[in-house]
Amino acid sequence: MKYFSVTKRLFSVITVMGLLALFFACPLPAAAESESDEPYTEISDAAGLALIASAPDGHYRLTADIDMGSNWQPIPFSGTLDGNGHTLYNLHVTDVGKEKRVTRDGNLKEYDTEFAGLFSVMENAEVQNLTIKGAFVDISDRSHCFAAILAGYCDNCTVKGCNVEGRVHMKSKGVNVGVAGIAGYGVGSFEACEAEVELVFEDQYTDGKCEQFLGGVMACGIGNFYKCNVRIDGYASCHGYTHNGGIIGMFYHCGMEYTKKEITYCYTDGQISFFEDNDDRRAYCMPIGGELLSKTKKFTHNDYSFKRNETKDYSKVLSPEKCEQPDYEEKVTPPDCTSWGNTVHQCRGCEYTWTDSYTPPQHEGGEWEIVSDSDFEREGLKRQYCKKCGALSGEKTIPVKTKEVASQTTTDNRVFWAVAAGAGILLIVETAVILHTCKKKKNADGDDTGASDE
Repeated sequence: MKYFSVTKRLFSVITVMGLLALFFACPLPAAAESESDEPYTEISDAAGLALIASAPDGHYRLTADIDMGSNWQPIPFSGTLDGNGHTLYNLHVTDVGKEKRVTRDGNLKEYDTEFAGLFSVMENAEVQNLTIKGAFVDISDRSHCFAAILAGYCDNCTVKGCNVEGRVHMKSKGVNVGVAGIAGYGVGSFEACEAEVELVFEDQYTDGKCEQFLGGVMACGIGNFYKCNVRIDGYASCHGYTHNGGIIGMFYHCGMEYTKKEITYCYTDGQISFFEDNDDRRAYCMPIGGELLSKTKKFTHNDYSFKRNETKDYSKVLSPEKCEQPDYEEKVTPPDCTSWGNTVHQCRGCEYTWTDSYTPPQHEGGEWEIVSDSDFEREGLKRQYCKKCGALSGEKTIPVKTKEVASQTTTDNRVFWAVAAGAGILLIVETAVILHTCKKKKNADGDDTGASDE
């Protein structure tokens, strides 16, 4: 019959609509995020930094300022380190690394040499945007050795946008020896770097004449030095041959190849006090390069405010500390919102000071404020502002809502639409039954003789 046929069609349409509603109400699974192509391993503490030794040719990036804590053992490095604007502080080194390399003096005589610094040796490495604050590299009773804050040895390395601040002291029993602010010995490029360093060398070699090197950036080597600024307080007590310079002690290839040989736009401020206890005196000490044994391709636009202090009194080891029995008082300065905290040690007799125990700037965080809440697909964001200065002191993401919550919500949606669809279907069925019953009654009474069933 026509009425019943129409009812059946309407029933089919409503059923399909209910199923479609149920399908679209269920969220599709989110597409998995593709793995990042970023090759860097992130480092946020000293333990993570020490793990570089297990993969020295890797690519690393700092994600936080790092307190280097207890005594650091120098490690080799041949990869990429992005300081990311962060600081390594309270670096303390009292031993050399396990790695040895051959170094050469001005006559290309070879020495099996040890190295000390954050890295013992750097080879084909790149370091950028890194600050090292409050370093103390203190090496004693070693033979041929070079020590510096960043690396004792570098070969074909690039150091860019790096700043070092601290002290490098050495008491040496070797021949080929040196101390420096950034790198001890080798070849490489140093661009837009700064060094504020106290360098102290004491010659304890008694069987002949040592070859001593001291420099604010590098002790001995060759390369490119561009826009490097140095503040130096240097002391060298040598019974051999001295090579001291504000930027580099001796500019020389040392048997190592490097094409770009320039010292340009560099600046030195400070002084170097030294003696050369040697009848065959050379006494090299200059504001930029102590001895330029190799010719530079460029040596221009350099400047300095520098004092050369040579003494011929060889009876007393030169040192920034003048008292034989120093008596120190300590002044602790806590950090604030923008300045580092530290401890200053000042001798009551000679007023010599040195600084350690740095602590990074600290904000006093307030309540967390939600910037945007998370949902089932996107992370949210909340921020914290300093109570003192109002600066942003913290930022955290709010995790995507958990699968359990999403699953429950999905189930609730399915139940809702299923119930709604079911109710609609039952209503149509009930309406169809009523209409069909009414039609049969009319036919039984003879009121509709022309109807036919399709």
